[in-house]
Amino acid sequence: MEPKRAFKSFRFKNQLRWTSGRRAILSAAGKPDIEASSPPEFKGEAGFWTPEDLFISSVNVCTMLTFVAFAQNKRLEFRSYESYVEGLIENVEGKYCYTEVTIQPRIEVKSQEDADRAKTILEDAHKACLVSNSITSSVKVVPEIRVVASAA
Repeated sequence: MEPKRAFKSFRFKNQLRWTSGRRAILSAAGKPDIEASSPPEFKGEAGFWTPEDLFISSVNVCTMLTFVAFAQNKRLEFRSYESYVEGLIENVEGKYCYTEVTIQPRIEVKSQEDADRAKTILEDAHKACLVSNSITSSVKVVPEIRVVASAA
């Protein structure tokens, strides 16, 4: 009989302080503060990060970091990774919620073989992304993987 694998637990902390109107400062030890507001669509102020921005950003960043970790583990060298994310908020049964998050990563690699490997690694990363696995919204990944000739 195989021994039962022990998994670690982790806790992350931050705090916020209301400043005025619909604005607050989000802070955590050792990290820069983030000034946040409700979006103008919900009577907030333009020009500030919002919970809506941070939510979809979390999905986007987690997917990228999981891809990078998996690519390093599989020794896939890629030239670049950029990603656009869009979230759809709808009213469902009288409550607003994200119903869909779409991530559009653009990955550049040096060969078709690497492009095929990158696609598989991205699919695996999407399945393993902690943030995507923690939310009820549908998360779609629509990649563009390009082979770029090496510089001469």
